[in-house]
Amino acid sequence: MFESTKPLYMTRAVAEELPDEHKHFMVQYFHENHEMLKDYLQVFEFSITGKKQLLRQKQEQPHRETQIFVALKETKAISRTVWAMDQVDHVIILFPEDY
Repeated sequence: MFESTKPLYMTRAVAEELPDEHKHFMVQYFHENHEMLKDYLQVFEFSITGKKQLLRQKQEQPHRETQIFVALKETKAISRTVWAMDQVDHVIILFPEDY
């Protein structure tokens, strides 16, 4: 799942509201970690710790959760949940409220 050869799409809300640095980080995360991403639904929870961007990335089956600090250069830290769904022939990035 989440192979780098699959086309990547995002909802209009994500394209317009999620900062570019966060979108680029997610795409890079897919490319670097696709072998660990076994569930079709990946949850990215961005939160602010101090003035730093914390990301908690998780999946349900098999259960896996990772926390990392995201080094932002130009963008302020945000508090937002983003989903990524593997749809067999493509990957879609969306906000939960877009579902």
